[in-house]
Amino acid sequence: MTITKTNIKWPNVPDVYNWLSLDHRGNWLIKREKIHHQGLIDFISTHYTEDSLGRWFFQNGPQRVFVTLGYTPYVLSIQSDGTTTHFKTQTNKVIVSFDQLWIDNDGRMLASWGRHIGLISDQDLPILAEQLVHRKKPNNPIDVNDLEIVLKSPSPKGDTPFIGLINQKRYDVTFIREYDVRHTFHFNPNPTPPDGSTEC
Repeated sequence: MTITKTNIKWPNVPDVYNWLSLDHRGNWLIKREKIHHQGLIDFISTHYTEDSLGRWFFQNGPQRVFVTLGYTPYVLSIQSDGTTTHFKTQTNKVIVSFDQLWIDNDGRMLASWGRHIGLISDQDLPILAEQLVHRKKPNNPIDVNDLEIVLKSPSPKGDTPFIGLINQKRYDVTFIREYDVRHTFHFNPNPTPPDGSTEC
């Protein structure tokens, strides 16, 4: 794939902005159109990384194609065989161990590991709900209705009424504001061209 202007030759090509985006379900989009070509998806996923300013991009030869994030740099899907649960990013990276779970002020759930955070796909929340228990009564699992009540309520600060018991480990479930997510985990969801440069 080549993203160039006709009067520019490799390797002197500008970085690309506002062309590629990642939506809330882990889909890659070009100009808001979902990418279906698996080869292109794999290429983007393999070369997806970040710079020192927290801007995420994929490296296309000598060119950086910056990504506009629908929310977080990663979107997580959940796979469970009944005994082991795996969280997998949109780049097909399996997160073996993470630090904690979060619920934001819009009722979305996230998981963090190290300095990274990923939005959990809303399609997989029923799987996650099966592994949440009441904080004060850890022998009492919650159901989807319990989770829905908390997800739809105004979020205070601090811990939620739940904890996660996943793969025999305990995880806190903490409230966080959407605004704070990008600052806490140091990423820029909307990279823009430097002042004075043209948008490619």
